[in-house]
Amino acid sequence: MTKLTILSTTDIHGFVTASANEGNGLCSLPAIAENYHEPILIDNGDFFVGSPETTFFNTTKRISPLVELANTIGFDVMVPGNHDFDYGIDFLKRQVDSFKGKYLCANLLDLADELIFEPYTIIKRGSLKVGIIGVITGAMPQITEYDQIKDIKFTNVIESLKQWVPIVREQVDVLIVSYHGGIERDMITEEPTQYDTGEDQTYRIIDEIVGIDGVICGHQHRINAGILKETAFVQPGYRGNYVGELSFTVQENQIVEKQGQLIATKDYPTVVSILEDKKDYENWLNQELDVSQLNQYVAKKVPGTFYAVQLQGTTIKEFLASFKPPYTLSTYHVSDQELTTLLKSQTIPGIKVEHGEIRPKQSDYRVTTNTALFPSYRLEMNYIYNVFDDYIAAISPVPTE
Repeated sequence: MTKLTILSTTDIHGFVTASANEGNGLCSLPAIAENYHEPILIDNGDFFVGSPETTFFNTTKRISPLVELANTIGFDVMVPGNHDFDYGIDFLKRQVDSFKGKYLCANLLDLADELIFEPYTIIKRGSLKVGIIGVITGAMPQITEYDQIKDIKFTNVIESLKQWVPIVREQVDVLIVSYHGGIERDMITEEPTQYDTGEDQTYRIIDEIVGIDGVICGHQHRINAGILKETAFVQPGYRGNYVGELSFTVQENQIVEKQGQLIATKDYPTVVSILEDKKDYENWLNQELDVSQLNQYVAKKVPGTFYAVQLQGTTIKEFLASFKPPYTLSTYHVSDQELTTLLKSQTIPGIKVEHGEIRPKQSDYRVTTNTALFPSYRLEMNYIYNVFDDYIAAISPVPTE
């Protein structure tokens, strides 16, 4: 009998530790891998974008040091996540060109309907052939700015897998799908847990497509693992707090046992680290940032409201500290009386008080802000936007040479 292990991370977002002031996380993966015989290492997307450090890397360097880190860790396969397109497809291609493993995406096409990355790869481990297909949520146009993806197409995940799974299945002993998307149903009761927008389709992938032995998913920053309809699955959280383990026991080219489980990285030491001059990063944080375009930027993200974004200062460091994840912007819907009370203590661009009356005169107002300006019962919408990264990138040309 042969034992095969696939170890996976997802939604690292450029964080090399699982939380502040701790040493574990992504950089603990090599220590975990040492406990297995030739494991296959896969990252499931959202690797290059999402932390203040990645904003520094991506706006000052042609190739992110995270590529070197991925190569040092020894990832065999990586797939894109939705945020890996935040700097455009050319940025992502540059990173991939320096990655030593395979970068896969079966449902990403250019405007000529040609695949941009390889759809799958086959890796040998001993006598076993392991097929890995990479896919990303097909809901990219719903969750990503048009300018970032206008030169590419994302096809339906289910249709793409129905095309590629039979092709790969006949060539391999074990078939894995690495899918940057989430889970839309309770994997035990099989009851829906959210509206079906097409963004998260892990349950449907397993339920509808025959021939898949294991699925790696992510995107939602949640943890989950187990077996559904004889398919093992893992969803390894966020920022490297967990590593997903898919394990298979194979006898005479037939899988006789399979398992999906999570490994907490907090129990393992950091083995590698990112090589970067901290002084350069600190100097970058202390640079003055042009915030003159901020209201225009926010208006594009959340149109049709007034804007009251409050900054702690104008350095990059102070700008970053002004936006607290996960909700970086919120819209409140308030009456004219409630807004009048607020205007006694602060100003809002586009609104003024003349002779005790608000101008422009309206019966109610929507105000978008990054702070709790009004009671929670007036909160109409929270937005999970990476404002600090997105705005800095928008006004800072990405290095191409």
